[in-house]
Formats: sequence, structure tokens, C-alpha cells
Amino acid sequence: MTQPNLRILIRGAGELASATAHKLRTSGFGKILMLERPYPKAVRRKVCFSEAIFDGVQHIQGVSARLAETLDQVDFINRLGDIAVSRESLEQALKAWKPDVLIEAAMLHYNWGLSRDMAPVVIALGPGYVAGADCHAVVDTFRGPQVGAVLEDTGEHLVDEEPAKIMGFSRERVLKASRDGIFFTRRDIGEEVERGEKIGTVVSVYGVDDYRKGVPVDASSAVTARISGVIRGLLRDGVPVSAGDKIGDIDPRGATDDLDHISDKSRRVAEGVLEALVRILSEAKQGQQAG
Repeated sequence: MTQPNLRILIRGAGELASATAHKLRTSGFGKILMLERPYPKAVRRKVCFSEAIFDGVQHIQGVSARLAETLDQVDFINRLGDIAVSRESLEQALKAWKPDVLIEAAMLHYNWGLSRDMAPVVIALGPGYVAGADCHAVVDTFRGPQVGAVLEDTGEHLVDEEPAKIMGFSRERVLKASRDGIFFTRRDIGEEVERGEKIGTVVSVYGVDDYRKGVPVDASSAVTARISGVIRGLLRDGVPVSAGDKIGDIDPRGATDDLDHISDKSRRVAEGVLEALVRILSEAKQGQQAG
């Protein structure tokens, strides 16, 4: 039961959030606003609407998202048939845009203060949230047979998962920052790399000017590949990072044709969100009719 005039606010514009927005838009929901930080940290950038923050527009498999410099531009962007992406705060968006649905998809893995009274319908991507208490529904994001399942009781039991294992490699695929600073790289998604090859450098905020002048930096700040393969995901050049942040990942299979396609996992999570939304709306309608 699609309601094209339903105002849907999605907190986050990374991989799972973008798959969700894409699914809702192609399912007939036309009023969608996504909130993202000023410097997005999505690594699979080709399938993330967060790129609109940098480029003004992002296209993913037939759906476009555009940057809304102010919340006043959101409805105009939606009328164009596009998803709106904003750097505005959640507090301001809730107050000024007044969504009918709030989808928590920032993937923080803990409840930062989400509550079901923030919007008429609140759905969260787990883990970290309790269905029925923090929100109306939690969607399982853990890779496996239950991914995308709508949890009616709790999402507390969900835990962080290991990176997907490809050709026997799991954690080795992931690139992480070893220190706080600014990530610089001249590499791009889709490029082939060899084990031990330098992917980029994390430079202290105090050493950025020297780095740009060509002054050598601490070798420990270099980000290197632990396996050979193709860069499947990578932060943009010049993004601030904290120690432990995911910077990118490598696919050991070599060249693949899915770098700009929504993954199966993300698609299933998005389908779960749609299922939860339709179920909640249907139950609300039945309740109104019964009353």
C-alpha cells in the first residue's frame, strides 16, 4: 500500500541507507530526505547517495539524489523525482520538515537516543535498538539467512559481524586508519593493487600543510593493502578520520562488475525496511477502520 505523499526521513546516506532509499523510491514513495554528515565516511561510494554531499548529485541504478543546501529545497527536489540529501541536523529536520516516517540507518550500533515518539513511524536498522521500545520495528542487518528480517521483539542481541569472507579472506580485506587525521589518496575504486602496496596516508591535522608541500610524513601513517585484488571501496581524498575507522576494502577476486550495483545484502535489508513500513501502515489503517 504505497503512499506517495508520505514524508520519509532517513538518517544516514551510506550503503544500507542508500539501498533503502533506492528501494522506497522505486516502490513509489516520492518524498524522501536523507541526512548525512559534512564529510561522509562511506567506502562503497559508487552505491551511496552520500556522494551528493560532495558532488551535488549522485546516480545509482536509475535513481538520483541531489544535495539540498537548505531544507526549503527538499520538496522541490522531490518534485523533480529525486531524493534529497542534506547536511542538516536530525533535530532541525524533525522540527522543520516534520516526517511521517523516520528510518535510523546511520549504523552506529548503539542507541544514541532514538525513541518511537520522534515520528509517527520509526524503523531502525540493527543492532542496538529494541523494537517496541526504541522504535516500531528493527530490521536485521547481520549477514546470513535472517538478513532483512523484521524483528518484532528486540535488536539487542545483534552484534557486529565479520567482513564478508571472499576466497578465504575476511579481516585482511579491510583497510583501517591507524591514527586520527586526514586521509589522502590518489587511488580510486576499481583499481588493481598488490599486497603491500600503498593505498593512501593518514596525516595528522597539524601536518597537513607540510604533507601538501611534499614534506615526508611518519611511515606508520601509510595505509597499505594486506592482500592483492581490486579496490572495492575507498574513502574520498581529504576526508577526516579517527583511529580504527574503515577506510576501504579489497576484493581478492580481481575485476568485478558489481562496483556500482547495490549488493545482495543491502537489497535484502532494504526489502525488510519496506516490509516493516507496509506492515505498520497496514496495521494503522486497520486500527482506524476498526475504531
